[in-house]
Amino acid sequence: MSQPAHTSTPNPQSFYTWVNQTWQPVLFTQRSHSHLQTLRLTTWNIDFQAPCKTERMNAALSYLSKLHGDTTTNTTNTPSMIFLQEMVSSDLVLIQEKQWIRDRFFITDLSDVNWGARYGTTTLIDKRLDVQRVFRVLYSPSRMQRDALFVDINIDIQPTESTSSNENRIIRLGNTHLESLVSRPPLRPMQLRRASEFMHGHDHGQVAQSQDSLPTPYAAVLAGDMNAFASEDLTAPEECGLSDAFLLSDRMKEKFGCSRMDKVLFCGGLEVKSLERIGAEQKIWIDYPQESDSESSSETGEEMWVTDHLGLQVEFRILPSVET
Repeated sequence: MSQPAHTSTPNPQSFYTWVNQTWQPVLFTQRSHSHLQTLRLTTWNIDFQAPCKTERMNAALSYLSKLHGDTTTNTTNTPSMIFLQEMVSSDLVLIQEKQWIRDRFFITDLSDVNWGARYGTTTLIDKRLDVQRVFRVLYSPSRMQRDALFVDINIDIQPTESTSSNENRIIRLGNTHLESLVSRPPLRPMQLRRASEFMHGHDHGQVAQSQDSLPTPYAAVLAGDMNAFASEDLTAPEECGLSDAFLLSDRMKEKFGCSRMDKVLFCGGLEVKSLERIGAEQKIWIDYPQESDSESSSETGEEMWVTDHLGLQVEFRILPSVET
């Protein structure tokens, strides 16, 4: 665990692939996913404070493998990305050991070296995607050393009436865990504002100086645990120029409102094709240690929730052009 050198500016980091029986840094990618039309994103927070973290994380990964296919044969033409929050070092070890992840995904973290706290975020990236860069932005201020983990992927935009040839564009995908608890002044709106500046890019005006080397993305997504429980969180996404994927349905907006902990926010050339909540009713059985004395309890174990969060899975359609 070591805090990035610069707060609120891009801190580049490596990402890794399984090759020759080990995880190695990726020097470059030349993945060709011609005319990428859809992209699937899954986000899930696996509580780091509850007991039996290893058992719960194993169960979470088993569940995710079923959502994404646990064989080397891809069952869908839609590439996937998986955002995980509240990871600890032992979780990263488990991720590296899973064969379905080795076969199908790049990973952004082998250890906690890029985190500012003892827990953090990590992202799994479909190997079919052309990854341009990975970087973190450490929020400032943040009492809990929270950050946004961004991945830039390269896409080909199909020709339209206004473009006679294929265009090379960037989609920027951010995995985040905003500040927990109540703070004065409120920190989450400031953190979301900072992340949104990297989503909108140079054209948004505020961040040209701090991200000169970064291109303006064609589209961007920020997903994860937003801890949106206070009044200031209700309007923050809209004030940052971001759409909430969950609220595009009027039925969902009326039923759940804006105060959900986990969100998928986006801007630019994307539209939501489908959205579902994941992880409901996911539990594990934990056996109690056997008693050494003659008086043994009739209870042999207990059922435990995998985590205290539901996850979200969204499939985006990539638009051929963006209205200005």
